Amino acid sequence: FFCSDRRHQISTRLGYWPGPAVRSSQHSTMGNTCCTPGAEDAEANGMANGAAGAAKQQNNSMSKTAETRSVPATAAPPAAKAKAALAGAVQQPLSPAGGSRAAGALDFQMVLLDLDQAEQLAYGTAFAAFGSGAESGSVQLDCQPLRDFVAANSACPYEELDVELLRRVGQDGEMKITLAAFIQMLRDNAVAEGKVLERFLGLSSNGETIDSQECRSGLLMFKDELGGPDSVGEGRWEQVFDVAMSDAGAVVSMEAWTGYCKTVARIARVVHMTKA
Repeated sequence: FFCSDRRHQISTRLGYWPGPAVRSSQHSTMGNTCCTPGAEDAEANGMANGAAGAAKQQNNSMSKTAETRSVPATAAPPAAKAKAALAGAVQQPLSPAGGSRAAGALDFQMVLLDLDQAEQLAYGTAFAAFGSGAESGSVQLDCQPLRDFVAANSACPYEELDVELLRRVGQDGEMKITLAAFIQMLRDNAVAEGKVLERFLGLSSNGETIDSQECRSGLLMFKDELGGPDSVGEGRWEQVFDVAMSDAGAVVSMEAWTGYCKTVARIARVVHMTKA
């Protein structure tokens, strides 16, 4: 025991063995070093915290985006509403009340939006008032209301009416005309083709084509040859020309001109009949 204590005293005096105070200080220093993060650890922790904050901010942004996308869709545009209303009106059962239903269901924009549907509604309502057989979808060729209507609402001359009606008779051998044949006859005879060709030759320098601007000017003059009162009105003809020439290029052929004239005449006749 004496030797051990003596050896400790000698080692302490020579600096080989640390005393209790030194050992306590070293343990304290080691504890502090172990528990306190260094510069690299602090930088790593800062990066981790920054990444966590960025992820949280991204999640918030995604949440807000999802909330924005979940907003209900806006109401349908007016054109879509008009088309839906026209389709619904056409599907209603026909009434023998003349043109009153057509006049109430159609407006000018509906006619421009879907001319075929507008004609089906307007002429279908008129057809339902032709009397016996109309409710089943066909009438006799000698039906006087039918003949009077075609004469008043088409370019078919009255003296050629019998020939035109016979061309529309079905394959079943019965001397009747159906609603579909009646509507097609009115479309085909919306304007006299002789006048259409005559006007084109007056506009064309080569007898084959005219430029697009001349075509529009020609339609403006041609509308006066349709006959009957101008139910479209000066303020709306430009819209009619826009619809008729929607596929026009820089030059217009005779065939295209004929189609544009027929479209203009068809629109004008439906508007006049229904007061759209």
